[in-house]
Parts: sequence; C-alpha cells; structure tokens
Amino acid sequence: MNLSHKDYFKIAFPFIVSTVTQPLLGAVDTAVIGKLGVAELIGGVAIGTVIMNTLYWLFGFFRVSTTGQSAIALGKNNQRDMARSLFQPAVLSVGVGLVFILLQSVIWQGALVVIEPEQVVGNNAQIYFNIMIFGAPFVLLNYTLIGWLMGQAKAKETLYTQVFGNVLNIVLDIIFVLYLDLGIAGVAYATLIAQVSTTIIGVLLVVKTCHFSLMDHLAEAKMNKAALKVIVSSNMDLLLRTICLLTFFNMMARMGSQLGSDVLAANAILMQATFIVSYMFDGVANASSVFAGKAVGQKSPALLKNVLKMNMIWTTGFIAALTVLTLIFKSQIVMIFTDLPELVAIYHDMSSWLIIFPLASGYGLTFYGIFTGTGTTRPVRNSTAMTLVVFLITAFIAVPIVGNHGLWLAFTLFYVGRFAFLYPYIGQVKQKCLEA
Repeated sequence: MNLSHKDYFKIAFPFIVSTVTQPLLGAVDTAVIGKLGVAELIGGVAIGTVIMNTLYWLFGFFRVSTTGQSAIALGKNNQRDMARSLFQPAVLSVGVGLVFILLQSVIWQGALVVIEPEQVVGNNAQIYFNIMIFGAPFVLLNYTLIGWLMGQAKAKETLYTQVFGNVLNIVLDIIFVLYLDLGIAGVAYATLIAQVSTTIIGVLLVVKTCHFSLMDHLAEAKMNKAALKVIVSSNMDLLLRTICLLTFFNMMARMGSQLGSDVLAANAILMQATFIVSYMFDGVANASSVFAGKAVGQKSPALLKNVLKMNMIWTTGFIAALTVLTLIFKSQIVMIFTDLPELVAIYHDMSSWLIIFPLASGYGLTFYGIFTGTGTTRPVRNSTAMTLVVFLITAFIAVPIVGNHGLWLAFTLFYVGRFAFLYPYIGQVKQKCLEA
C-alpha cells in the first residue's frame, strides 16, 4: 500500500478534531468556574479532574489496545477477530467501571492522602468527585467503542461520537453554572450527562457502521481463564505505562498544591493549554496507530516505512504551527479562564514553558502510536518508566531551588524523554512486520 498524504489526512484529521475536543472539556470546566472569580473553586475542579483522570487513564489501555487489535484484525480481514477485539474489552471495561463506583469512598480517601489539598479546595473537589464517579462505566465502555472504531478506520464516526458528547458537555456547563448557578455540581452533572449520551451514540454508530453482523459473533465476548490471562498479559505493559503517567500528573498536582492554592490554580490553567496541544498530537498518533496496525496485519514493511515517514512529517508540521499559535495567543489564553490578578501574574511568569512545549512533547506524543498500533508495548512501558525517573529527580532537586519553574522544568524534560527513550526500540516495531 502506497500511503499518501491524502490517505493519512483522511484518517488523521477527524482523529485530531475528535481528540482535541476532550481537553477542551477540562478547559471549559476551568473557564466556566474561573468566571466565578474564586481561586479555590478553580483548584477544586483541578483536583477533581486529576482524580477522575487518574482512574480513567489507569485503564486507558482499553482504548489504546482495542485500537491496535482492531486495526490488526482489519488488516487480516477476519470477522471473528474484529468482533473479539470489541466484545472482550467492552465486558471488562464495564466491569471495572462498576468496581470504581463500589469503591468510591476508598478511592476518595486515597486521593486525599496522595494530593493533600487545602481543606476548602478539597471540599470543592469532593462535590465534583461524588457526582462524576457514576460516569465511570460509561467512560470506560466508550474508550472501547472509540478504540474499536479507530482501529476500523472509522474516522468520521469517531469524530461524530466525540464532538457530540463534548459539545453537549460544553453547552450544559454554561447552562448549569452560569445560568442555573449550580457551581461545581453543575460542571459535574453536565459532564455526567454528556458521558452517558456519548456512550449511547457510540454503541449506535458501532452497530450501524459494522459491515458484518456483530450478533453472529456474540460468543466472542466469552472469556475463559486462558483468554483472560492473555488479555491481561498483553495489556500489562500499557497498564504499567499508565501508572507512570498517573504518577507524573499526580506529582505535578501534589507539588503545585504544596506551593499554594494560587500556584495550583495557575498551573491548572497552564496544564489545560498543554492538554489541548497534547491531544492534537494524539490525533496524529491515532492515525499512525491505525496504519501501523494494518502494516502488521498485512505483513507489509513498505507500509510501515511509509507510516514512519508520515508520522515524522506531520509531527514536525504540527510543532511549527502550534509554536507559532502559542507565541501569538499566549497572553490571551489566561483571560479565557480567569481575570484574577494574582493568577494572571503567575501565568505570565510561567508562560515561556508553553512556548517550548510543542517542540519538547511533539515527537514523543505521536511516535508511541506506532508502537501501540503494532502491539509493541514493552518499549512504551520501559521508556515511560525511565522518563518518570528523570522527572522525579529533576523535580526534587529543582523545586526547592527555583520553585514552580523547577516543577515546569521537570515537566518539560518528562515529555522530551518520552521520545528520547522510545526511539531506540524502533527495530522491534519493524520486526513485527516480518514475523510469520
């Protein structure tokens, strides 16, 4: 298969649009609450978001691994494998979501121990958490649905699903908080309603777009101990990688919280900007994942070579564009979220880190998609663990010396390391296309 820029764009663009809408939710939550003019409310949303993202990112492999297995099954054109790649993770994802609800008290108490927020911030975060936890089964099931659609190269359907839910969330945010004055509870209810609605739409689109009858292969949902062991084993690398990412983000929140509620709130605004950039790169990673999975399914080294080339070209282009946009709009970004003078001052003091973020993060954020799409997950685990060590060492040395700038130095080096430590493993990906 000769992979052209047009082919890549047709898959990448909907993925980019659909994935970038995800951090916009957190940005809108922060912006809407920020208009109320209370730093502790912004901090409460920030802490609540970190807790929920911790739960979801911990099992984010439901989306990542499903995309890879679905793409490989598509390359083989095997209906049973396609059905299995959907049903088995779907059953597991719903089960995990229900466990989250049952253990919500334990999860909350554990989060307090790890993050140690100020009391007022913690009280606001608990309001958010107590509502959002009931969306867990829907969010994790939706990870599986989106992952499967991505693997099947159903880019438009992925776009429709994500944009529908996210736009609904934004509209309800504005209505519940700014018009009905429900505060943090309004933000949480808006997100919960959108999560349920998105999952329903996802199920309908999977059924509608599938070119064969999924019901004919419903038995593929059954898992014996051997099958479950294979699934758990294949996802363990991604789980451990996610634990490293969660440690990273939770340490950012913890150290920011220890520097004071104003620093925590300002960092939350800076983080929202980096999340938007990260998810734009993630759209490129998803496109590369689909084509790389096809290359393995078809045993085509030539296709994989084209994927690697496209990934590098598109990532470089995005780095240039996002750097220019950040330079142009960096002064306006903070005003979207808040006009509190103390937060605005901290933001401007730290905004230089936003300018270098696209270059520091771009290649690592897109390159990993080639590894996950081909099922080459151990290098992803190893590289993330190594870069976490770099982050922790840098943070513990630099924060006492230069405060928040030291924390953001460690943050930046973490993203640099995600590519620097991953690239040497590229030979393992190429080997996948040669295996019988």
